Amino acid sequence: MFKFYEIKKLFFKNITLIIFFAILITFVTSVINYNIKYSELNEEIKKNIQFDLNEVKSSTKNYLGNIENTINSILINDIFINYLIENSSDNKKRVSDLFKSLILSHKNIFQLRFIDTKGFEKIKIQKERNSQTIYEVDADSLQNKSDRYYFKETISTKNGNYFHSQLDLNIENKKIERPLRPTIRISINIFHQDIFYGIIIANVDMDKLLTHIKNSNNFDVYMIDKLGNFIIHPKNRKAWNKYLNNGNTVFTEFNLPLNYLEEKNIGEDRYIFSLENYFNNKEELKLILEVQNKYLDDIKNSNLKYIVILGISILFISILLGLILSIPMSKIYINFNRLYKENLRFMNIINSHIITMTVGLDRKILDVSDALCNVSRYSKEELLGSSISIFNSDKTSPTLYKEILEQIINGNIWEGELKEKTKDNTYYWLKSTILPNFDDNHKIISFTSISEDITDKKTIEVLSQTDKLTQLVNRHKMDECLENEFDRFKRVKIPFSILLIDVDKFKEVNDNFGHQVGDTILIELSKIFKENSRKIDIVGRWGGEEFLIICTNTDKDGAVVYAEKIRKKVEEFTFSHIQKKTISIGVSEILENDTLPLLVKRADDNLYLAKDEGRNKTIS
Repeated sequence: MFKFYEIKKLFFKNITLIIFFAILITFVTSVINYNIKYSELNEEIKKNIQFDLNEVKSSTKNYLGNIENTINSILINDIFINYLIENSSDNKKRVSDLFKSLILSHKNIFQLRFIDTKGFEKIKIQKERNSQTIYEVDADSLQNKSDRYYFKETISTKNGNYFHSQLDLNIENKKIERPLRPTIRISINIFHQDIFYGIIIANVDMDKLLTHIKNSNNFDVYMIDKLGNFIIHPKNRKAWNKYLNNGNTVFTEFNLPLNYLEEKNIGEDRYIFSLENYFNNKEELKLILEVQNKYLDDIKNSNLKYIVILGISILFISILLGLILSIPMSKIYINFNRLYKENLRFMNIINSHIITMTVGLDRKILDVSDALCNVSRYSKEELLGSSISIFNSDKTSPTLYKEILEQIINGNIWEGELKEKTKDNTYYWLKSTILPNFDDNHKIISFTSISEDITDKKTIEVLSQTDKLTQLVNRHKMDECLENEFDRFKRVKIPFSILLIDVDKFKEVNDNFGHQVGDTILIELSKIFKENSRKIDIVGRWGGEEFLIICTNTDKDGAVVYAEKIRKKVEEFTFSHIQKKTISIGVSEILENDTLPLLVKRADDNLYLAKDEGRNKTIS
């Protein structure tokens, strides 16, 4: 009985000591951690400031760099270079179409101009803000901009360097555009073979970038110029005071002495940084980050909550320490939980931004990422369990799908581009890597694709290679196709022929019925050529009312048969407005020791011979 009493007494004594020391350890640890957390407050603020600042700098660099890359793509484009060398109406139209396609693909550019050496606007493409209509400004409305500061600044800029204008508000009809449209102009000198031709200048809508910069969870964001005028202000009515005359500057806002804009903190919880290296416009723009009270309170409350939780945890663990050895298990749990959360975070990032899909050997979809759902417009529920043929496009050869599957089943990795179909029957392009998945016995059980959406890139490629009126391949692309066929003939001696087609008496159509009717005739002819050509043939607009068809793997006799088929189809067709129209065709076949100019010249000579012999003929 005594022994039990002593054991019981000793047990409670030990428990009391454990509780006492646990409370003492908890108190001391809590005080120390509270002081540490308090001292870490500024470091955490600085870390978040640096994060926000890096985000601003990165976004600005990418935003403006993207514009410069777009302009640079014009400078190296053969269409634009040809226009500089030969200022013809056809070349000018091609450049205008190029400008339109770039504005269409780049939502932030709303005006793109080519200005010559004397400051005259030669090409001006505009995008309306509300309707997003893209149009070319009439020649009568083009102006001389030689007296504008951005023209003078650009031509004085070192060759190869871009000029950035002031960040201002767009003016329409001599009034500030509403809603406000923050604008910057980015321009560069044009040199070709050391000859100065003028400048290219893009008017860029900066609203998206400035809104992104302004949206901070932890700080009130201001942007000012070297005179202290606000460009960004947390209260929109106080922004752009230089242009809206609201009388508000950084000096009145923060009660600062003049010229007090150094790169340091300007008051408690307020920090200023230079953006001069990112906006090359001599405005000496600066970013001010002011810590939000809510952010400070959240940090303090979080720290206090951390201390309370830590104290309770230490107390609890200290008590249990006298009873059980739980530390190893606690460490295992904590590490597992941390790794799980980290893995979950990365999986969420991958799921949202990377296009992935896992498919079983029965070709049924096992898993897809949210990114694939977004691009294909199917929900995950619609895709899981469906066949991968749900994405199959009639624009992609069924043979290619079969080859991909065979390659994966053989344990190989496939890489390439696929044109797929969305739920609403539109198309998108993926650059994909498809690899097999193995079980523990190295047996293939499924395969996974990892893809990148390259639809925008493909769209731009098509626009730059397509004649706008007829939707056929344009002259520039036809030249490239001829080169490819010629190279193949030189390598493996596969013959090919060309048909050079001209519309008979087409000038009379334009003179008697107008160019709009003429355009309609060209469109209808294009449809006839496409509908009566093979998939391997290449049909393009050669210029004006002339068309060129490349007949792959076809000798002259076969080409003549094909040409006669097309000629008769045109002769039998009932056109809009004019009822009947005929064509003349010149045929030529590639010969040994031939050149492309000779091949085209023979077709051209045969075409004119067909014209001389009464038109509506095929001559080879």
